[in-house]
Amino acid sequence: MKLDETLESCIARFFAFHRRDAPGGVIGCHMVEHALDLLGSIEGQLNAAVETRVCLPDCIQVMTGCTVGNGHLWLQDHIGKFALSFWDRGSLQGVRVYLDVDRLSAEQHPDLVAFHLRQRDPRVLTDMKYRAEVGKKVVEQFMTLKTAAFSHCSILVKLPPKPPMPPSRRCIGCGEPFLTDAPPNVARCAPCADGDTYYEELRS
Repeated sequence: MKLDETLESCIARFFAFHRRDAPGGVIGCHMVEHALDLLGSIEGQLNAAVETRVCLPDCIQVMTGCTVGNGHLWLQDHIGKFALSFWDRGSLQGVRVYLDVDRLSAEQHPDLVAFHLRQRDPRVLTDMKYRAEVGKKVVEQFMTLKTAAFSHCSILVKLPPKPPMPPSRRCIGCGEPFLTDAPPNVARCAPCADGDTYYEELRS
């Protein structure tokens, strides 16, 4: 498959979407383009999987339209690898591409290796000027390799069966509808049942 725009344009759109410059985005956009080239033409719908939450999901969403929301992007971030896959939804055949540390040289690409192995100086977490300087070096070292930094393999995807969607019930505590198999007279959402929520409501 071929992109409808230049890779440079994709990288610029990634930065705008991601809301900050990130060396992983530059690497990821090259990875997406390379994977699509390897995949070639398909007859069905393009689907993708990503094995990390860092940068790659946004590269895929910006460049291909495969998103979590439309169900064409499958998050496999529990794997924790800087890798992605694309496949034809009809045949389930595709390609997996990953940043291969064995293709990097600690002497020639020290910052890229440290980035990939998460061994950078802890200052990148607190000193944004230093972080930007190191990020620039990571990109410069990657650009001497580009697709030579990647390895790939052909794959057959094992999609899990689509789980049934439970009905919507109104919570007997707060009254908000939510998805549950519980009977209507006992349906209680997680925040009401045990306080399991990501927020605390502020009352004026």
